[in-house]
Amino acid sequence: MSDDEVPQSFDELAQRVDELRDRVSHQDPQVKDLLDETIDAITAFNRVGLVTLIRKMRADPRGQEILYSAVDEPEVMALMASHGLVRQNMALEVLRAVEQIRPYLIASSIEFDVDRVEGDIAYVRFATGCSAPNDEVKAEIRDTLLARVPGLRGVEEVVADQGGAFIALDTIKVGAPPAS
Repeated sequence: MSDDEVPQSFDELAQRVDELRDRVSHQDPQVKDLLDETIDAITAFNRVGLVTLIRKMRADPRGQEILYSAVDEPEVMALMASHGLVRQNMALEVLRAVEQIRPYLIASSIEFDVDRVEGDIAYVRFATGCSAPNDEVKAEIRDTLLARVPGLRGVEEVVADQGGAFIALDTIKVGAPPAS
């Protein structure tokens, strides 16, 4: 890359990978298998290089400092996590993935929160009533989280408790409030 080229953002690159993965999933099984085998070979090749780089950095105090600082960057964490080179905090990874898709959620007026993460399952809440997303949108969000968070095995919806929404009519007063 030349100095005047603007690199793509992490989110743009992740979106491109997702798009390509989706396109390949619709191809002839032999083409898909060959591509999967090619990706596995490239991944193994890259992992060996990363392991060597990490070992060299850990051997030098200056390298250790740089390595620990670099792992705080989502791009570096995702790269190392995808190769199984770092232990990851699943809740933190889910929250990072949600922040990556937050602009889409806001632009689409989708209210969505992570309730909790237990083991390899994320429990999420969607808005209810008029602002509730449809099932297709919910599935898209679930699939995106599963694709972006290595090791995440499920995304379960937590249904809001509807019990406290009723207000008895005899508790509603009409007129001016009592004088204090």
